[in-house]
Formats: sequence, structure tokens, C-alpha cells
Amino acid sequence: MAEWRWEYDPTADHVIGGLDDLAFIARVEETADELVRAAAAQFLDGSLYRGTPRRSAKR
Repeated sequence: MAEWRWEYDPTADHVIGGLDDLAFIARVEETADELVRAAAAQFLDGSLYRGTPRRSAKR
């Protein structure tokens, strides 16, 4: 998602801190990408975002 980026862009060393399990890192990156795509799909331009949706009290 080229249009989305972190406001704070930490270095890779700061984020993974010497972690050498590349498969795990790849899974985390894929999950983060998926979350970004989901947020972009729900809030297409971000203007409708109003915080976490409230859940109904009915169950």
C-alpha cells in the first residue's frame, strides 16, 4: 500500500532487534500488510474513521 505509511518510521534494527527468524518476520510483515489493506478497505480515505466502533449491548 504505497499511500499508507507510518508517521514514525523506525529502523529495521529497532523493530526486530536482532531477531533472526526470517520466516517469523515474513509472517509478521504479511499480517501487517493485511491489516493495512483491511483498514484501507473499511475507511477508504480515512475521513470516515471515528475511533473504534461501539459494539451493540444486545447479545
